[in-house]
Amino acid sequence: MVSPPRALLSVSEKEGLVEFARGLRDVGFELIATDGTAKTLGAAGLPVVTVADYTGLREGLGGRVKTLHPRIFAGILAPTGEEKDLKDLGAVAIDLVVVNLYPFEETVAKPDVTTDQAIENIDIGGVSLIRAAAKNASRVAVVVKPSRYPEVLRAYREHKAIPRKLREELARDAFEYTSRYDAAIFNYLASREGNPLPPALRLAYDKLADLRYGENPYQRAALYREPYRFAATATAERLQGKDLSYNNLIDLDAALRVATEFERPAAVVIKHTNPSGVALGSTLVQAYQSAHEADPVSAYGGVVGLNRPVDLPTAKAMKGDVLDAVIAPGYEPPALELLKSKKKGAFLILRTRGPLRAEHGMDMVRVLGGVLLQTTDFPPLRPESFKVVTKASPRADQVRDIVFGITVSRYVKSNSIVLVTGERTVGIGAGQMSRVDACMLACYKAKTAARGSVAISDAYFPFRDGIDELAKGGVAVVAQPGGSIRDAEVIEAADAHGIAMVFTGTRLFKH
Repeated sequence: MVSPPRALLSVSEKEGLVEFARGLRDVGFELIATDGTAKTLGAAGLPVVTVADYTGLREGLGGRVKTLHPRIFAGILAPTGEEKDLKDLGAVAIDLVVVNLYPFEETVAKPDVTTDQAIENIDIGGVSLIRAAAKNASRVAVVVKPSRYPEVLRAYREHKAIPRKLREELARDAFEYTSRYDAAIFNYLASREGNPLPPALRLAYDKLADLRYGENPYQRAALYREPYRFAATATAERLQGKDLSYNNLIDLDAALRVATEFERPAAVVIKHTNPSGVALGSTLVQAYQSAHEADPVSAYGGVVGLNRPVDLPTAKAMKGDVLDAVIAPGYEPPALELLKSKKKGAFLILRTRGPLRAEHGMDMVRVLGGVLLQTTDFPPLRPESFKVVTKASPRADQVRDIVFGITVSRYVKSNSIVLVTGERTVGIGAGQMSRVDACMLACYKAKTAARGSVAISDAYFPFRDGIDELAKGGVAVVAQPGGSIRDAEVIEAADAHGIAMVFTGTRLFKH
């Protein structure tokens, strides 16, 4: 007599459970389940044997000991399911294991979670069941995702078994699931030590999409998502446009990062990851127009980031400009309809999900043979700590422009010079190999708007030539970290040109 197939079920996520279990019964399965899962199935009228009845061991220690029993693991790990050892243990072969774990990630994501609550949500038996079933994928199928339920049922209906290829896919799902779970636990425990750079790096990112290509058409790329509770590029909703490319995402991310730095209405235009224009305004449309006008040539085909929902006046202003994409926390219906008509529907429109925060987590860059990790926290800017080192001093409005310019400068590739007037950029010299070239480029971009502006340098001036170039453009104030062996020479140059100079003490390199 051929014994019926058996399924062991123990799930914290009950979505689709009853329908799946009913389907398993229809194709001949006997069901074994832990108490909570068995209660759900029994309430639906399905015959089920509890783990406690099967093992003869009631759940102990408040439910901590349920499935950790030789009869359970022998039934899962048996290579053929017909071993004599099974009979000796009073066990039966288990052919399908359906398990998902205590919601640890959801628990620790709660702002008021206690350590005891987090620890209590570390699953032990479930992880062991999953790993045992995945190890024995030559015979046993393991299901950890409810999205797989229909596929598994279909296989049993069509083949009276799960094909080997699908069992192997399910095993990969299982190990990915448990590895992510372990990474979440480690990362949580490491974070409790207060060290933002943990002793080991454990990543658990879910793949969201394959991209059209990487930076260039011959490269392949994909987007992966990290657990994130705030507005993020990876989780933004695409409302219109082609599938996102690698370069789209890099530029959109740069736009979102800058825009979220400001509390007042802010707009940023990005071109090849560098801002071509950034501005604040009393209204969003004013901010956008100022940001675009800062460098309309570079803004051609650019990406826009906004920190307010897009209203109709802002959409009308954008409609007339040649742009590739926009990312914002929302869109008024008339504004969205207007933007959808740009580029014959090819204009990319993204809407962020979650609250806007200037909190950007950790930054990570791969180098050959390793990974660089760094914090993104920036110390609060305190103008009272700035040191005026020249005869001339900046006015109060110019100090505000310094604070604004420093915020922007953090996102401009080094070597960089950012020229600011009235809390909007008027010229940006980015990614130059020498500081004097960055000064020349910023003034060239600004043209007459350089006159009377404030210049923010991401690092100190090694020579006076940069100051001389800024003076040619008519710059009135220079803010820089200070710390060069030629500071005295640089200060002397500023005094000679009547420029006010401030030492901020903060370097702003971006590589």
